[in-house]
Amino acid sequence: MNKHSLSELPDKEFLDHANSIYDNCSQHSMTWNMDSSQMEEFNTFLTIANNAYKANSDPSSRNSITSMEKKRAFADLKHRLSIFVNYIESNLNVPDEALAYMKLRPRVQTGRQPIPAPTEAPIVEVRQQHDEVTVYVTRKEYGQPTDGVQLKPYHGFKLRWKFEDEEDMHIELFTRLHYTIYLERKDETRRIILAVAWVNPRLQEGPWSEDMTVIII
Repeated sequence: MNKHSLSELPDKEFLDHANSIYDNCSQHSMTWNMDSSQMEEFNTFLTIANNAYKANSDPSSRNSITSMEKKRAFADLKHRLSIFVNYIESNLNVPDEALAYMKLRPRVQTGRQPIPAPTEAPIVEVRQQHDEVTVYVTRKEYGQPTDGVQLKPYHGFKLRWKFEDEEDMHIELFTRLHYTIYLERKDETRRIILAVAWVNPRLQEGPWSEDMTVIII
């Protein structure tokens, strides 16, 4: 099962599958040398989605608010699961047999030549709306990031960003052509420094774009 069909499963099946992936990784965390921060972050989103699904499934507590909370929780979990699956596949301590058991896509597609590491940096455009900063990427020959360009031949892109006044750097991988950073009102007027890079299906990254500074409005 690939990541696209996984995210398109009915809610109950999707949640069961996500729980199964986490349980397998947890049971083999030492053997597979799983990163504890990756595990903890995924478990946080998984727990929120489990609780939201339970609340919205109970006729005595279900209402428009629980429905909205479940919808948001599942959207967040699907995004985080995509990142977590990419991490699992890049962790070579996880055997190919385990990927098949968890119904995840294989690392190597048979009968195909491997796609080399990207040689170009993405074109990046940033758009802001209140406390949201959305990063769009595209290739040079396609012009604007919203023109509907396909990811091929790339697998996705990496985004690194941090607040100018902090040392902690956030680095995540996305398999779409855009990503939204959700901020808080208290972050208004702060500056974010960000850059992006393409990655191929083997998660080899290409050159990074130049750092871009964004003032939160």
